[in-house]
Amino acid sequence: MRRGIAALAAVVAGLAAAQASARPLPLSILHSVPWLRPPTVFATGKVPDPEAGDIFADAQNSIQAGPIILSPSGQLLWFDALPNRRFAHDVKVQSYQGQTVLTYWDSYGGGVDVILNHSYQQMATVSAGNGFTTGNHEFEITPQGTALINAYRIIPANLRPVGGRRRGKLIDQAIQEVDIATGQVLWQWNALDHIRLTATYAGKPGAKPYDYLHMNSIQQLPNGNLLVSARHTWAVYEISKQTGRILWTLGGKRSTFRIGRRARFEWQHDARMQADGTITVFDNGDGPYATESQSRALRIRLNYKRRLATLARAYTHRPPLLSQSEGAMQVLSDGNTFVGWGAKPYFTEFGPGGKQLFDAHFGPPLQSYRGFRFPWWGQPTTPPDIAAAATARGTRIFASWNGATDVAFWNVLAGPSSGALSPVGQFRKTDFETKMWIASTQPSVAVQALGGDGRVLGTSNVVAR
Repeated sequence: MRRGIAALAAVVAGLAAAQASARPLPLSILHSVPWLRPPTVFATGKVPDPEAGDIFADAQNSIQAGPIILSPSGQLLWFDALPNRRFAHDVKVQSYQGQTVLTYWDSYGGGVDVILNHSYQQMATVSAGNGFTTGNHEFEITPQGTALINAYRIIPANLRPVGGRRRGKLIDQAIQEVDIATGQVLWQWNALDHIRLTATYAGKPGAKPYDYLHMNSIQQLPNGNLLVSARHTWAVYEISKQTGRILWTLGGKRSTFRIGRRARFEWQHDARMQADGTITVFDNGDGPYATESQSRALRIRLNYKRRLATLARAYTHRPPLLSQSEGAMQVLSDGNTFVGWGAKPYFTEFGPGGKQLFDAHFGPPLQSYRGFRFPWWGQPTTPPDIAAAATARGTRIFASWNGATDVAFWNVLAGPSSGALSPVGQFRKTDFETKMWIASTQPSVAVQALGGDGRVLGTSNVVAR
């Protein structure tokens, strides 16, 4: 109870601050969990194939920030409001120890990667070593039970080659492979050893530590090498895991490939090699300064013999969006493409031909680092939540269960005491919080969450009408 009161007080204070600002935050008001303030989701278009999975994202720039899961139609399923102004990045489903898990980067203590099970219980955390801080851009679990993460530290550096001071400060960036079980750093790749400072497009250094590279995605390829995106050099690299050498560069000032018309990208995020050998990348087209009129999600075909990169397909939002930071692109199993637009908090699904099928978004000023779709099921260890309000002829019931994905119906129980309850109504689950009315004035009420087969998944605490 004290936790709920304290959380509610913090929310009230935050709401007061938001009301005082010029732009109110679009947040949901929930009776059953009044301390929770998830962002409102606005969805349009045809609901995509549910088999492709739920939507995974994060809510930033809100009174409460944290990882979030939405249904394929954009309905809230789970929201973890992180305390103490913490926030999350890179929310997704991965495999660890033979099971699917939920992972994300948490800003706690400067940064830590988190692994949760299907009950949202913490299984493990991963942190950088060797004096580096855990970066917020990539956390990829390998089949070997290790984690590939981006890491950074601040070091003194001569910045005169890029117009800065001789005694400046630089963000030194690395890739680390960490054993999840022990926390030991097994392998490290330092960017400064392989990518020149002058490769940057970040402009003249200022007072802050200079971010010449801004590494933001790491993918382990089937051959064991790594595909890496560096936003501030406008380039994607294949790195030999054995030698550390850069095998080829796509984009930037020293591209291995000639880049065809419309295939160029700047300030990009989330480079991935697909099964057919094409490269997908989220082309922001905006960063420290804008280079394009709108952001695009690109699929690029590489011809290694001719050293030529050509555009296979570009996906753009209607109406156009220009996202200054963040963003992701995912090719789904059914051939559709899912795009998270980053600083513009939109999530869009496109058909194989590029047609925009479905679109969901948070209201500004919220944003989300990445957006993905994955199959997922959740079964919390906590009971469902309930609130009740008396009416003249019955009782209004509000029921929710944060993170439970298999609830199909709510069974309402009522009676003279907590030990003498009986069913008084059954209702289909309609939203994250289902609103119901029963023609009962019994003083004690509770709810049962039912699966599609009628099985009881969980029972709430008993509350007074």
